Formats: sequence, C-alpha cells, structure tokens
Amino acid sequence: MSTPPTGKPAPLKNLTELKAALQLAIGLELSTIPVYLTALYSIKDGTNTEAVQTIRSVVMEEMLHMTLAANVLNALGERPSTEPVTFRTAKNIHPVPEYPLDSALVSGIGTLTLQPFTPAAVESFVRIESPYHGAKSLDELQRVEGRYATIGEFYEAVAAALGAAAGICQDADFTHGNQVAATHYYGGAGRAIQVVDRASALAAIHMIVDEGEGMPEQYTRRQAKKVTTEDRLNNGWQMYSHYARFRELQTGRRFRSDQTADEIPRGSLVPIDYDAVHPAFHVKRAGAPHSPEDLALDQFDRTYSRLVDDLYLAFAGRTRKVKDRLAPGGERDADPLLLAVHGMKALKDKAVALMRTPDPAHPARRLCPRFHYTPTPKGASS
Repeated sequence: MSTPPTGKPAPLKNLTELKAALQLAIGLELSTIPVYLTALYSIKDGTNTEAVQTIRSVVMEEMLHMTLAANVLNALGERPSTEPVTFRTAKNIHPVPEYPLDSALVSGIGTLTLQPFTPAAVESFVRIESPYHGAKSLDELQRVEGRYATIGEFYEAVAAALGAAAGICQDADFTHGNQVAATHYYGGAGRAIQVVDRASALAAIHMIVDEGEGMPEQYTRRQAKKVTTEDRLNNGWQMYSHYARFRELQTGRRFRSDQTADEIPRGSLVPIDYDAVHPAFHVKRAGAPHSPEDLALDQFDRTYSRLVDDLYLAFAGRTRKVKDRLAPGGERDADPLLLAVHGMKALKDKAVALMRTPDPAHPARRLCPRFHYTPTPKGASS
C-alpha cells in the first residue's frame, strides 16, 4: 500500500515547465467562468439584482485574469493555445475545461459543476475562492501526486519561477510581444498589465492572486472591503476580493467597513430569492444530437467554442476573417477580442433560451448549457 503524498510539488525547474504552467493558468482561470455564468444566466430577469451584479463583476475579472496570464506567457515568447499541454509527467492536459471538472492541476478545489443559482452553487463559489478551498488549513487538504493542493500554492510556484533567484528566466527572455493592452474595453476591477520585464510579470501574477483565487490565507484577516483606486469603478461600485463578495451572497449580508474577511458579514441585507431561478440542471454531452433540444444545446456549445477560440486568438496576437460583402474578396480581418465581446452577448441569449426550455426527460427542469468545447474548424469565418 503506497503512502499518500504529503509535500507540495517541487519548484518549477526550467522555462519549459514555467511556460506549461502559464498555459494551464489561462485554462484554470477559464474553468471558473462557466461555473459562474451558469448560475448568472439561471437568474430570472429583473430579480436578484445584487447577486447578478456580483457574479457578473467576478466573471469580468476572471477574464482579466486569463488576459494577465496570457500576457506573461506572451512576454516569454510562447503563444497561448488551446492545444493539450504536457506538464511535468502529466501528458495531454487540456487547458479548456470539460464539466464536471476535476482539475489536473489543483486538487483542493474539488469537482467543479454547472449549477443554477442555489445555496449549493454559492457555497461552491466560496470554496473556489477561499484560500484553502473550504478547509481550515493546508494540512487538512488531501494531496494528490503531481497536483497543487490550492490555487494559491500553484501561483506561488509560478511567482517563484518568475523571480530572479530561481534562475529560470533571464531578463533578456522578456519581450513585448502580443500584449493585450489596458486600453481595451473592460468592465471589472483591475487592469490589463502589459508585461515587458520581470517586475511587470510578477505584478500581473500578484493582481490575479489579490483579486481572486489564490488569495493568501493571511489576506482574510485584512479589511474585507479594502478598496483601492484600481478596485473602484467609475460608478462607485466596489470590487473587493471574490471571496468576500461571495461570502456576502452566501450569508445574505454585506460586510461592514470595519470587518475582516474571515468574519461573518454583519452589515446591510443582500436580498436573495432562490425561487426566482430557472431550475436548469446540467447533463453531460452524450453522442450526436437527435432532438430539437439536443440541437439547441449543440448550438450553444458552438457559440461557446467560437468565443473561447476568439479569446485565444486575441491572446496570441492574431486576427480572424469575418464575412464582409463590401470588402475585397468578401472578407476582412477583425479583432477577435471585439468579436469575443459580441460573442458574450450571443452566449447569454442562447443560455437564457435554453433555461426557459423544459428538459424532455425531466419536464419540471429546464435545459442547462453544457459549455462543451470543440475547436472551431480552421479557416471558418462568420
């Protein structure tokens, strides 16, 4: 009988491992987005307005975190890709998640599932964003060979490898290629950092950690609603940590300004109505479509896949051909980041339509998006 692993994975040993870790970091940030979007899209129009605003803000920041990880990877001369990754002894790790998801990178977050907006879903959000993923300490988490126990432990390894002391990357390894700039439209807290050197690379990783997953445990003893200039939007909305925001949804109360994140919120009420939610339950994709409902689910998956591919094209500094009858040849080059913005609207429309459609196998339930990714055929335009 083998002894279960007890220690954290060894430090990243070379530039190849660091680049693979950053490829997987982009996918790790992506993996939470469908989890949050499923809950967001299940909320009936005009209800749970504070929950909608909270979840939407976190989704926007997760997209920023994808961008930050991609900027670091690009600065080291590697283009972000949806292709399978070899990380140490693990081969063919797919960066784009499939649900239900058991992360091949981080074991402590448990299984990520797609659920409507329910107390169980919000509890899973808190688990994802908490330093020890629901455990009281790192020692309580069961380690899995080859995986990090927490998201924070993973980002610690990435930051250590980026540091000068590790000797993994030299100052000359950092370039200014394919950077998503802060000037692009963005609706959450923080900003896209253009990575040009070691300091800006570390700043990008630290921003991911400070805002969301990977938050160090000692941060929970800080002021829960600590808000910097970067974390306050023009409309005054405060974007404190994901963990604190989800704790407010979980408890139905806001944090008071004098509280720390490890306390129970004791401020004003957060109106939550779990009855004003479409009862959409996820069913994993199985085989070819046969019914109108199957076709609608597949159409959603194609829209999602196109959106993911557009994000990765943008991260890689590429363009995409789109149909334009006024352009020479009937096509023109378009910025895939702008296409992704439009893709988010199309994704929401299709998700809302699904969640209003009864599930033939369970008439009391509604269809739930599967967020199944299939690479868009090369050369396909829209």
